[in-house]
Amino acid sequence: MSTAMHHFSSNQFAWKGNKGTAEMSELLGPGVYAPIGRFSITSARTGKTRFYELDSSAPGYEDGWDGEYKVYTDNLFDGTRIVILND
Repeated sequence: MSTAMHHFSSNQFAWKGNKGTAEMSELLGPGVYAPIGRFSITSARTGKTRFYELDSSAPGYEDGWDGEYKVYTDNLFDGTRIVILND
């Protein structure tokens, strides 16, 4: 497992309210798969950076979301969630 921190821009995600969604290949490149445990997202609009980690309280966490995706939180309790789809 890679211990490197991944850094993304908010414009790499499709946003619907406080939920950002992206496919793994769009974030890391075609054919590249790397387990992502923690990462940061810098807002293209404000320049502010938030840090995210796996959301162990999200429904499906115990089952690994059936390998289809993972859900992340910034733990700021504002409802922001990131979903990364395994494509």
